[in-house]
Parts: sequence; structure tokens; C-alpha cells
Amino acid sequence: MKRVRKRVPALTLLSLPEEVLLCVLQCLSAEDLLAVRAVHSQLRDIVDNHSSVWARVSFRDTWPSPNTVWLFERAAEKGNFEAAVKLGIAYLYNEGPLLSDEGRADVCGRKASQFFSLAESLRSPTADPFIWVFIRPPWSPTGSCCKAVVFDRLKAECETNVERRGTLLHCLARVLQLFDEEDKRAEALTLLEESSQSGCLQSAYLLWEHNRKTMADPGRYLQFIRTLRDYAAKGCWEAQLSLAKVCSSDNPLGLEQRACADLVAQLFRSCPPVSLDFYSSLSRYILVDWLVEVTTMKDFSSLTLHVTVGCVDRYLALRSVPKARLQLLGIACMVVCTRYISKDILTIREAVWLTDNTYKYEDLVRMMGEVISVLEGKIRTPTLLDYGQVLLSLLPLERLSVHLFSYLCELTLLYSALTTYSSAHLANAILLLTRALHHYAPIWPIQLAEYTGFSKQDLVPCTLLLYVKCFSKDVPKDYRQMSLTGVKQRFEDEAYQHISKEKVIDFKELCQVLEVPEVEPYMVLPSPTGQPADIHTFLSSPSSNSKRRREESLPVHRGSFVATPTAELSTQEETLVGDMLDWSLDTSCSGYEGDQESEGEKEAKEGETSVLAMTLELATEPEDSKLHCRALSSDDDSFCEGNKEEEEYEGEGSARSRPREPLSSFITTEFHSSGYSSVQSASPSSNSSSLLMPCTFTALPPDPTPGSASSITVALPGFRLLVPVQRPRAAARKQVKRKNAAAHSGGEREGEDEEVVYASSVGFLSL
Repeated sequence: MKRVRKRVPALTLLSLPEEVLLCVLQCLSAEDLLAVRAVHSQLRDIVDNHSSVWARVSFRDTWPSPNTVWLFERAAEKGNFEAAVKLGIAYLYNEGPLLSDEGRADVCGRKASQFFSLAESLRSPTADPFIWVFIRPPWSPTGSCCKAVVFDRLKAECETNVERRGTLLHCLARVLQLFDEEDKRAEALTLLEESSQSGCLQSAYLLWEHNRKTMADPGRYLQFIRTLRDYAAKGCWEAQLSLAKVCSSDNPLGLEQRACADLVAQLFRSCPPVSLDFYSSLSRYILVDWLVEVTTMKDFSSLTLHVTVGCVDRYLALRSVPKARLQLLGIACMVVCTRYISKDILTIREAVWLTDNTYKYEDLVRMMGEVISVLEGKIRTPTLLDYGQVLLSLLPLERLSVHLFSYLCELTLLYSALTTYSSAHLANAILLLTRALHHYAPIWPIQLAEYTGFSKQDLVPCTLLLYVKCFSKDVPKDYRQMSLTGVKQRFEDEAYQHISKEKVIDFKELCQVLEVPEVEPYMVLPSPTGQPADIHTFLSSPSSNSKRRREESLPVHRGSFVATPTAELSTQEETLVGDMLDWSLDTSCSGYEGDQESEGEKEAKEGETSVLAMTLELATEPEDSKLHCRALSSDDDSFCEGNKEEEEYEGEGSARSRPREPLSSFITTEFHSSGYSSVQSASPSSNSSSLLMPCTFTALPPDPTPGSASSITVALPGFRLLVPVQRPRAAARKQVKRKNAAAHSGGEREGEDEEVVYASSVGFLSL
């Protein structure tokens, strides 16, 4: 008799319990969710009947378009914050959904107000109301203004929607506070009072701040501080900072000294770090140095810079960003933060111009939506400066020491290795380093230890690392051998008493002052590829093909320009390359000057303009992850003028009408640069051209003994260098026109360049 085997039933997705299946579906993107929904009727019923699936579906790197706007609207109505934010921004700037020009401002305004109001109700409970950032002035002085339509629609909604009344009134009040008219500012106070009565904690604190400036009755001061304590206990972090400042300088609540110290120390203990261990520290260094230059040029406050870098770090901690889009992330964060903090904003068109048109208008608008959605509307968080104000109110310093403290705070922003410490920890370590460099005694008084919760022993490792990082002579350089010293030049100004030029004590003397052994700190950050963290690829951004040749070199200070990203060599890579590289760079220009060539200087062929980026990589790197030498070119210089709505009129005209500097102003004798510049190679000669041959440099074992085990040749990690070699004259030359790495097309990924294939023996790149 034959034995019949029973078939084991196949396990499918439908075999899972519904609770598990819901968890799986909630992790899908919108496109994948639609694909799964079409597979089976049971899956369709689960997707349609559970709003939690739509509330958590991801729209990462996806923007509303005429074909997908219904999908965004459905998800937003089910409680998806990301969909609501992107729809609001898309309708406000008319970027994505196609609408007729007739009544465009009114239609877009009504749609934008609907989804902005919805996004405000869905934001994180720890975030402050934020939608006012997008509708704040300047407004259009003539004609219909989409921002004004949104403002009026939200104001009308406050009368009917009791649930959202508090936060919406707060946003309307923040908008009116930015106008110069006294009647609008008075109306803003009225709206804040109504918002506070509706339960908005942020409005109540703003009223407290306003009344604090006009407080003249000492008898009411105690009740005034008690009110602040209540706001702090409810979770308002701004109230917590204000209460800590008050208790640091005085004891108005009549608490015991120990209780008062614990109240302030609790603020420092509640600050978490933002770790960026798995992101290239060199790429981030270049970005922050460039943001410092933008801040200096636009005369933004130091707080704006700190909040901008904080947004960048929090975004990088949650999302991976290609290097081709890192500058876009940085400038988008600055556009948002200037609207939140400063009265003078950075307009979108001016921000695009500052990047030398590397990105388009729509790229920046979409990145703003990505930033807000990823950060869940939480733009402002406590920074180094906030904790520093508490420390300086606790134990004031001299004016020169305050400038040194501010200088160290901005230097700290450059190094991603320091993000492993919390902002509160870093602020205390910077204060300890400041007191040590300026010879304060005692260096860390018992009062500081009690009120901060940090002893000197707790801060010494971070303080020594700060000294090594901030005062190292081995400053990162770009390929032009120009040091990236934007912060140093910023504090060379007379307003800071030239603090960056001040000589500091050496490391040995610092260790003596801190009473610790002379052991230089060393931090090894984990790398996701398993390779050393100090091996970085070069940065290269799309370059305009309408550049003027560099013919002159005049010595000027680099603070007069801001540039766009380019390739970079570290000190170790310079040593390896040496004289083997012969780059013929005939153009070096920024977004300010030299971008347009005259009629007589235009190249015969547009394809001859390119950017060459060479990479150094470990010889033991896997083949599928190799970084190849690439040639990039960009033929996109458009300013994206067509059918875009931008109501930010102030600041734009002055930026575009600013007289341009000569191209030679970008060549400096001081050899300082932000590391962001559009660079182009010389046009290839018809008589000769070059190939790039990979050469490997390996470390040799130290004098092995013959016959021993150590005499065996071991393939040690080394560098693979692409070396220019002579091409045969008869070799055919093919022009490769590359796609703009920053070009945005729907949901496509940017920066997908064609890979270069090596020959096994020669390994060349055809241009």
C-alpha cells in the first residue's frame, strides 16, 4: 500500500493574525500599500476599514501630483500628518497639484488652509504650533495673496471649530506680531488671550513674557514666578528655561538652596543627545561651515544658526540623505528656521540663488515639506545657547570670556563626533574650557556643580575633546588647499573683540590647569561599512555649463561670497596624492559672480564643461560598493520662474540687484574657503587626453624575519588611487553628458549617475 503524504498548508500573508497584518501594512509606503490592496479582497477590506493603516503610511520622497493627490488627501483625512503637511505646502506654493490660473490664489488658499489646519491638529504633542511659519509676512502688496487667503480662512475656522481654536488663534497671533502696524500688534495680544483661555500653553507663556517686560509691581512678582512654575510643570520647555534662569540668579520662590539647585539641575539632566555616528563627519563639516558663511553674509543671529544645525542633525538622525542633497537639506532648514526666529527671512528664491542654482525652486519647497514632516512640526528645541544663558546667569563672565564661550559654541557645531554628548553636557564643558583658558579660579566652583549636576570629573573628557577639536591646526581643507574656517573668520570681527585671533594655552598646560594626566582623548566612531571613519569620498555637485574662464587672480577675503559644494581632499589624502594629480581648473565661481560667460567666451561645445571628482577608497572595499571617478555636468541654470507663487517679496529684490564681484575675487591669498564651489575642468585637448588607472598603496610589514610566519605577504588595507595616464592618440573620445544630481522628477531618486566600469588591467574612464 502506498503511503499518501499530506501536504503541509502553505503559509501566506493572509495566514497571519489581523493584528500582525496591520503592523506589517502600517510600515509600507503609499505605493506599496495600493499594490497590496489590489492583491486580495481580504487585504482590500483590511486597508479600507482600518484608518490606522492610512494614518501611518509613509510618503517618503513622494510629493502630491495630479495623479496622486487623491491618495494624499485620503491619508490626511485618516490622520496622516505627513500627507497633511505636504498638501498644505503644495497648495500654498502651487507646487504639485495643477490648478487653473483663474482664481488660483483663492483656490490654493482654501485648500492650503484646510490641510494646514488638519496638520496642526495632528502634530506631535511636544511640538509648538508651527503653521504660522508658512503664512507669516511679507505678503503681496498688490493683487491677491495666497497667504492672506489662508489667514482669513483660518480666522473664520476659529469661530466654528472649538477643538482647534486654541492653536489656530496662537498661529494667527504669531503672524500679526510680525507686522509693524500698532493695531495689528494689539489684535495679536487679544488673540493670545483668547488662545490662552482656550487652553493653549504656548500662548499663555507668550503673554507671560509680554507682561514680564511691563511688570512694575514688586508685590505681584512672587505670584508672577509661581505662574511661570506652573507653565514649566505642564511641559513648556521655554518656561522651564526661564524658570531656571530666574532661580540661578535669585531665589524668588523662597526655596531652600538645595531645592533650588535641584530645580535647575533637573533642566540639564533632561536633555538627550543627538547621535550622528553613522554619518560622514567631513560632509557635515563642509555643510555647517557653509551655513556659517550664509549666516554671516545675511547677518542672521547665532541662535538662527544653532537652530538650523539642530534641525539638520535631528533630520539626519531619522533619515539617510545622499551627499548630493545634503546642501539642499541645510538650506531648507535655514529657510524654515529664519521664518521661525528672525524678522528678516531667507526667501526661497534667494536660497536657490545661494546654492548657485544647483537645486530648483520646487526642490527646495519639497525639501521643506520633508523636513517638517520628519521632525513632526518640532522646529525649535533647546540649543547650546539656551543652556549657556542659564549658566551665565548662574555665574556671569567677563565680556571677553562671553565672546570666547560663544565662539566655542559655534565651533562645536562643526564636529559630528560631539553630538554624542547632550547640549546641556556640551554647554557645561564649554564653560569649563572657557574658565580654564581665561584662568578663572576656582575653575569649577561648588555652586556650578550643585546647580548643574555635573562635577569637574564628569566634564573633563568632553572638555579635552573640545580643545583638541576646536583648536586643532589640522583644519579640513578643500581641493584648492583652502582651510574651512568660516567660524574663525566670523569671530575675527571687532564686535567679538577679535576673539578667534587670541592665543590659547597648549594642551599640556590645559591638563595642568584641569589637574589631569596629559592623555589626549581619542574617539573612534562606528562605521556602517566597517571601514575607518576618516576615509571619505570627495563631494561634487552639479555645475553650471555657463561659467566664465578664470583668467585673473586678485587677493580678496573669502567672506564676501558663498559658494556651492565641490570636491575635497583631507590632509591624509593630500599626502598620498602628492604630485601625481594635475588638475587643470579653469573656472572657480559662486552664486554671486562669474556665472555668465560673454558671447566671445562661450565654448564651442557645451559638453566640454564638466566637474571631475576623484575618490580614494580602501583596497579591501567590496566590489559592489566601490566609488568610481565620475564626471558631472549640469545644463540646468533655470531659476524656475514659471507659474510659481512666492509671496516673499522683501529681501529678494536687494539680493538679485546686488552688484556682482569679479570672478577673480574667488581666488584668495589667505587660502580659506567654505568647501562649496562650482569647479570645472579644462576643455580636453584635441591632441592629448588622459586615462585614469587605479593604483593601490599598501602598508608594508615591518622587516619580517625570513622563514617566520610574519614573512608571508599579507594584503593590508590601502588606498586605491585613480592616476592620470596618457591615452593613445588614436583612441576614440566619447562625451558623456551627466544628469543633474539635484534634479527632481516626481518620486525619483536624485543622484543616480551612471557607473564607470574599470578594465581589469588599465581601468579607464571615457569622457
